[in-house]
Amino acid sequence: MTLNMESALPQLLQLLALPVSWIPAVQAAIVRFVWDFSSPWVGTLKLVFFLLPAMQLIAGTWCTMFALYTLPFRGGRKQFVAAMLTTWWDSGRGVVFFWAGLFRALFLTVGWIWGLIRILAAGLYLAIVELVTLPFSIMKRTMQRYMQPSIPWIAFTLTLFWSVLEAGIFSYTLNPVVSEIANDLVGGGSHRFLQPVLFIVLFLLIAGSFACLHVMVEAIKQRNWKEIVQTVLVEFFVMFFEVVFLYRELVDAITPVLAMQSGGNVRIGIAGVLLISTLAWIGIRGMTWFLFARYGTPTLLAMISGRGMPEPTEEMSGTPAAAAPGPSVVSSWTKEMISQVKADIGWFHNTGKHFLEAYVLPPLQVVAGTINFFMLLFASRHLFQLPLTTLHAFMQTGELLKLVRAEGHASGSARGR
Repeated sequence: MTLNMESALPQLLQLLALPVSWIPAVQAAIVRFVWDFSSPWVGTLKLVFFLLPAMQLIAGTWCTMFALYTLPFRGGRKQFVAAMLTTWWDSGRGVVFFWAGLFRALFLTVGWIWGLIRILAAGLYLAIVELVTLPFSIMKRTMQRYMQPSIPWIAFTLTLFWSVLEAGIFSYTLNPVVSEIANDLVGGGSHRFLQPVLFIVLFLLIAGSFACLHVMVEAIKQRNWKEIVQTVLVEFFVMFFEVVFLYRELVDAITPVLAMQSGGNVRIGIAGVLLISTLAWIGIRGMTWFLFARYGTPTLLAMISGRGMPEPTEEMSGTPAAAAPGPSVVSSWTKEMISQVKADIGWFHNTGKHFLEAYVLPPLQVVAGTINFFMLLFASRHLFQLPLTTLHAFMQTGELLKLVRAEGHASGSARGR
């Protein structure tokens, strides 16, 4: 009888171990299949795609077989068996979502890299365009600021050009006379800086001549007789100075040519030279004044005095001048780039959330299914509702554990009663 008991005990143990005895062999086969590095690329792909599902399969198998031993002692066996089958179904779906999530993550990675390349290329293109067009942009903004319709820039430029032209001509004709005077004052020698200094002085004198003419015209317009008398006297002395010291020298330079052309019959005396010089001054000043100087001289005086540009008159513009808009503090390109950077930051923020879910959520599907097997074995309930749609569902494990503890305390209290 004792021998029969001793021979029956191993058979009983083998019968009891029958539900789990086959698992180690299957587990070793699964591990050999996954942990196969005969080909590095194939081995890497197996680890990526099959490591987590294989671990879930092994854990689920052990939990299911161990749950068979607890069935005789469990209440609500039908619900437990249904929950176990549901766990396997959810785990299978989790594996499918895991594989689909990997391909989705790969697709999002390719799209993100392509979008990043486009953003970098667009930024580089805009930077190169801005770098190339920066001088033109500065010139454009400067022209928009100063080249307003109320400012006669053409007349102003022509006034300066004419002053420079007259100064150049008279500095050339007066250079011999001024050189002789300089030699008499300081002795002989070369005076290399004499002509540039003479040119600057003559330029200021000619520009001042236009300024005196402008003041005289303004006094006549205002019918201020006192200023009219004063300005006429000043303009007379200005004319006298320019005729005697500038235009006379020019007429003297062309007098020999006139005498040679007439065969010596025409001889112009000092009175004729002064008369021709006076008429030349009146003609040149009149033509330049009515053509551009009456518009350019007020602008020149306003810039010299620093009181701003003169208000346009009906004679200058024909219509009342509107207030010109001030220069923009920030260029349109800068505003566009700032808005583009803000949009890119928002895009990266949103894409970062999608990236986090795309890379973290697929493996969490398998991990959550594995945890559900253990929770079902020990607590007879699931911790996660699969499939996980957002990371927020996975982050609420604390609340779920509190709920499990509360249910455990409630069941313990019911048993105590």
